[in-house]
This record gives sequence, structure tokens and C-alpha cells, in this order.
Amino acid sequence: MYSYLRERIKHAVRFRHKRGFGVHSPFMFNLILNVIRDKEKKFNYPEEAEHNRKIRLKQRKLYRLICRLVCFLNVDYVLCFSAHSGDILAYLSGSAARKEANQPRFMREAGFIYIGKDARTVLQDVVIDFLPTATVRQKCIVITDIYKNSFNARLWQQWRGKATVSVDMMWYGLLFFDEKLQKGRYNLII
Repeated sequence: MYSYLRERIKHAVRFRHKRGFGVHSPFMFNLILNVIRDKEKKFNYPEEAEHNRKIRLKQRKLYRLICRLVCFLNVDYVLCFSAHSGDILAYLSGSAARKEANQPRFMREAGFIYIGKDARTVLQDVVIDFLPTATVRQKCIVITDIYKNSFNARLWQQWRGKATVSVDMMWYGLLFFDEKLQKGRYNLII
């Protein structure tokens, strides 16, 4: 456990002192600079979602990141698996994407999939078939609690090997499936 935390802290220190973020992929550099960090506050979030007092700060940050990812990737169809999918869908109300909650039968058609920490209740008995098809070439999957929740950790480990790009952000993970992208595994703490 000590060595794990030491490596994470060492990586964070090295990562933040590089102008190029230590990344050679143009896609990842652009994603980190314009979506994950969002220093310029380019994105506008729906007011009703921002003023919802039930959403905690950590959840709010994740929902904002999901909103930025959906806008950046220009996704047509978003699928959420969570007990709090109403909050996420409220953040995505400004995007033009079609949105569904807890519908596993549409996994192949979705261009963006969010798997929350309580997704086990929805996905436990489902054969998960998510790989990109001819109609959906690019796919992004966000999984929360990739180290705390055993179900989500198992999904993360299975899908990470199949993904073109995986981004481990310690509390959640991003998986990108697109043949046009340069393969890579990234660890980010921002």
C-alpha cells in the first residue's frame, strides 16, 4: 500500500512539472488541456444541475467532467448505469446527445457509457457486449470507483486491455475505443 501511494505521488509531481504533460499523443494532450483540466472555463453547465444542493462536490466534479467529455467527443448517444443517473442526465441536458439510463440492451449503440459505483444492481446478470460496431466506431466508457468497488474494478481490468487508450485517474477511469488513436495507458491525478 505504501509503495502504491508513493508511486502515485511521484507520478503526480513529475506530471505537473512538464509542459507537454509527459504525453506524446496529440489526442491525449488535447484532451488533458481542453477537457480534463478546463482552466479557461469554456464549458457552460445547465443551471438547474449546478444549483442542485443534493449533489456533493466530488460528484459535481465528475458530472462536469462527463459533460465536458460528451461535448468534446461530440457523442450521439449516452448511456448511464447508476442509481443517480437523473443527476448525470441533468448535466447532459444541454448536449444534443440522446440519453438513456440503466438500459443494458443499448450498450452496442451507445457512443458514451457511464458506469457508476452502484451499477452492479443493473449490470450483474447482464452479458456485457459493448465493443464498437460499424455504426459506432468511437466509444468512451467512464467507470467510477475502479479500486474500491469490486464489480467496477473487475470491469476496469477486463476492458482496460481491450481499450485503445485508458486513463486511470485514481477515483475513476476513462476508456477510449477508437482505432485511429495512438495506443496508450495513462495515469493522471489532476
